[in-house]
Amino acid sequence: MVRRLILVCFAACASVRALQYSYDSRPPAASDCATPDNVLGCTVNEEDLQRREERDAFVDALVSGMSVEELAHQLHLMFADNVVGPKSELELYDSALAPHSNYTFGTIHDFYPTDKSQYNDLQALNLNRSAKSIPFMQAAECLHGVGSFKQSMFPVPLAMAASWDTDVVYSVGRAIGAEASSIGIHACFAPVLDLGKDPRWGRTQGESLDFLPIAWGEDHVLTSHMGVAFAGGLSKNGSWSDHDAVVPVMKHFAAHGSPRGGINAAPFMGRGMRQVMQEMFVPFKAAIDLGGVHGVMMAYHELDEIPAHVHPMLYAALDEWGFNGFITADDTGMAMLYKRHTVTTSDADTMQQYLNAGGMIQYYDFSLATWRDTIVDLVANGTIPLHVLQERVHRVIGVKYDLGLFEDPFVPEETDSTALVEQHVPLTLEMAQKSLVLLENRNGTLPVSLSSGIKKIALVGPFADTLNYGGYSGPWGMGPNDRGITLRQGILSYLPDSVSLVSTWGAESWLYHSQYAVPAYAYTDLSGTPGGLTASYFADPSANFTSATPAFTTSPQTPNRDWGLYPPLGLASNNFSVVWEGALTVPELGVPSVAGWLGAAVSPNISAEVFVDGSSVARSPATPVGNTLSNIESWVWVQDNATAAPPDGAEFEFESGRTYALRVELRVWNLAQKIENVNSVNAHVELWWNLAGREGDGVQQAVQAAEGADLIVLAVGANWNSDGESGDRATLSLSPNQTALADAMFNLGIPVVMVLQGGRPFAIAEYYERSAAVLNAFFPGQSGGQAIADALFGTTNPGGRVPLSIPANEQQLPIDYNIKYTARAKNYTDVYSYAQYPFGYGLSYTTFTRAEFNASSASGSNTFSPGDTISFRADVTNTGTMAGSDVLQVYLLVRRSTIVRPQKQLVAFTRVYLDAGETRTVEMQLEVDRYLPIVDRAWKWVLEEGDYTFALLDHGGYDADTSTNVTMTCV
Repeated sequence: MVRRLILVCFAACASVRALQYSYDSRPPAASDCATPDNVLGCTVNEEDLQRREERDAFVDALVSGMSVEELAHQLHLMFADNVVGPKSELELYDSALAPHSNYTFGTIHDFYPTDKSQYNDLQALNLNRSAKSIPFMQAAECLHGVGSFKQSMFPVPLAMAASWDTDVVYSVGRAIGAEASSIGIHACFAPVLDLGKDPRWGRTQGESLDFLPIAWGEDHVLTSHMGVAFAGGLSKNGSWSDHDAVVPVMKHFAAHGSPRGGINAAPFMGRGMRQVMQEMFVPFKAAIDLGGVHGVMMAYHELDEIPAHVHPMLYAALDEWGFNGFITADDTGMAMLYKRHTVTTSDADTMQQYLNAGGMIQYYDFSLATWRDTIVDLVANGTIPLHVLQERVHRVIGVKYDLGLFEDPFVPEETDSTALVEQHVPLTLEMAQKSLVLLENRNGTLPVSLSSGIKKIALVGPFADTLNYGGYSGPWGMGPNDRGITLRQGILSYLPDSVSLVSTWGAESWLYHSQYAVPAYAYTDLSGTPGGLTASYFADPSANFTSATPAFTTSPQTPNRDWGLYPPLGLASNNFSVVWEGALTVPELGVPSVAGWLGAAVSPNISAEVFVDGSSVARSPATPVGNTLSNIESWVWVQDNATAAPPDGAEFEFESGRTYALRVELRVWNLAQKIENVNSVNAHVELWWNLAGREGDGVQQAVQAAEGADLIVLAVGANWNSDGESGDRATLSLSPNQTALADAMFNLGIPVVMVLQGGRPFAIAEYYERSAAVLNAFFPGQSGGQAIADALFGTTNPGGRVPLSIPANEQQLPIDYNIKYTARAKNYTDVYSYAQYPFGYGLSYTTFTRAEFNASSASGSNTFSPGDTISFRADVTNTGTMAGSDVLQVYLLVRRSTIVRPQKQLVAFTRVYLDAGETRTVEMQLEVDRYLPIVDRAWKWVLEEGDYTFALLDHGGYDADTSTNVTMTCV
């Protein structure tokens, strides 16, 4: 007997007809009832039923009374500055909606208020104008911090996944949800649930951002648990109407993480639709069932030659799962149907295909007028049935109802967004600490013992003293910088006066000369307070700084600001000026001086001038485009500009350890309307430096600095300028300039501890083998420098495990662990076939033993049935001399089946923290119906009867010892 779950039919011939779905007749598992509105049809109490009936009656009445124009408005994503306006007085509201200003708009994006009053004012105006008092919903990016880039910045999801700790990931989601809602955000475009099957894909970390880093790794079970934890934190376990919760919008639906050649948005190149159903769908369904997800963003790519935005199978799957939230296109994803995929013939055809397929909200694809007027025509001629349009709007307004916006659409007055950010600083550190993965530790090199005679440490590399948050963290991947801690700062916090630290960059982070935000520690204000400068703000952009009286002064503040769509708090106009004054101190470089650059990067219509010791050294004139290197540049651009100075950078000789008097003057003229996907803020500025060596002598200087050192900490990897959306790479090595630096450091014969940062695995087997120790930090967030130092010196014990396999070289790809036997039945003749470090791998400073591994279910000690949850237990003992953590991983081993199964598949895990000598019994659970069924040869979901062998492993590699196992029988 087999257990049938969902039926999917294919034609017997080569052509494939439309996929047919029938609702699963099984009773839902208990965990399926976790979402507040019980969308999967679980047994609910009378109060829940009454609430659902009231909701539907309210929304039905509202939608049925709306004109087609009003309905179209509710499906429009408004670019914030189209209503906020250059004066930030909401002066464009009426013209943006003309001729229907009383219809309002459905959702707003790129708003990111700097104060709750800005959101409350716009919502009040919206409700005042709205004939039907429909509140708008604010959507935002929240992948590892709120996209305002002024709030907490956590490690990227790929790093968080390396923690294998769902509790701390939930806490991060909770923090981000609270910070987002504190500025009026209702829906967060997160989590990303794509599986990062190809590490060349730039989006494995996040977006211009980074995508592999914003994924949670290569495995669908790990991604499911992490995605549920993060989404559950954002949504407060589905308590959407609470003032500190948001609606998670999962993306990118679906199978977006396996693109051809690792190129973002390229066609899906997995094994086929069975893999999509058995792996790629699983995290999305789990997040709906268990994580309070109430929104879905479609994907850019094509799947089985049909673009995801109009793919019937994807919308059918959401219906099958009982999803009743809203669906949105990705940014210009609808327009791509015509421009890239060429499956539509016109704007009208694009709209009707998307809406009729199941889509709802459009995302910067068309102007409101084009969107509204075309939909009116499409409904009038019957191309889009009115009831279809009404159903789409019903879902969007239903989410607004669930958010409580019809009862209380305003941010409470007592909400303090700044206080929340300060409260979450310790959590940014904890998350970074738990994300670190120790890959090598030869001869117990780490933790560093300062009592062993160490007198000098050389910190070398482009990430020795720079911030590196990854994508979705400001134009430079370094924002906010006023709370950021560099690795140099972290290491210095441990060193006594008897140990010296020299830090030198030695190389750029990528293949051109870039702009790097000056870290806050390098500043001192006029009163001598470190961490920033004294800032004087003037209401006039042409103010005479010698004679004018500032509107206000604040200190300490870094000249690294993003004011969003509003003036600085305390000023009435977006036309203003600022003077920052104080001192800039250069760190000890290990060489007398470094020839570099100093400058100010500014957005359009802003001028800046930098004075050092009273002399003007750098000027940035006001231009319509600004001078910021804030995106991942094309390979052609990189080649053309490889030796050019950073825009408006002044040549500057940085003397080691010297303190300079610093003055930065900024003048802002807000002359232009912002344009979506071009410029979404009124003003930003970044004082930057570049100490990589403009004379091409960076490596030579690094060698000079490291001479006589007892230990080299080599901080290399990748930055926002190479790892991210549109940052897809053909190779997984270090950049050539960093490779030259690494070669020079290893050739010195001094022990090297390599610290890697970046949004993807690095295939650098030679360096792994030559390192005394290797610590992988990914993009570690604002507290990353301190977290890395804590691990280097043993205050914390790194215990993360890699969430995706690390290849020895890119010729091995794909290298994911859950392979079929035939995929690696033979070795290549020229390179090794297996991963350098397999999925789930990681070391510790201490040791552990496991014992008494067993399993049981409600059906019995060695049997299970549909609807069961299997509980795995084991005793874990810390047999070492320091506290640490062990990650227990349970894998289903290959079994005889009607289809070919992987050699092993993760099914359960937990991370346990133990003091030295401590023993604890830990338990892990496997939800049978969610993770064990397969799609059989007849395209039916089945839970096959028979034996299932589960092994307790250290990692998912080919050489993992599978002898600790238990066999259970499905009956």
